[in-house]
Amino acid sequence: MDMALLSGLNILLVGMWVGMYLFTTFVVSPAFTELFPDHEARTGHRRAVGRHYARVNGLLTAALFAVVLALGLTSGFRAALWLELGLLVLIGGLVALHVRRGQAETRPPAWITNLTLAASVGLCGAAVLA
Repeated sequence: MDMALLSGLNILLVGMWVGMYLFTTFVVSPAFTELFPDHEARTGHRRAVGRHYARVNGLLTAALFAVVLALGLTSGFRAALWLELGLLVLIGGLVALHVRRGQAETRPPAWITNLTLAASVGLCGAAVLA
């Protein structure tokens, strides 16, 4: 596969992933707080949306991971690709922690969201450099 095509696909997939995360964080979550003041109703709707989000995001993340591996195998694993892989693993761990803490608490702690946002910025930079 053409390296330019893989690099472009890498940037596109990162943009899609980060865009989904930003939309959910800054649009969906605040809207749910306004639309569903009752905690039980809000939690039920969040879980329903979360299940659908996970289906799309899971495929997107798998495709992104596969593209990063393909880039590394065809052109060598440069520092930017290692960084991107590391950030994907970090983000995966943060998302798992977010889901787990979100099930046990009203809302996951803000530090999880903030760290995921920071890692997403790094992911964008690494994808452009890769």
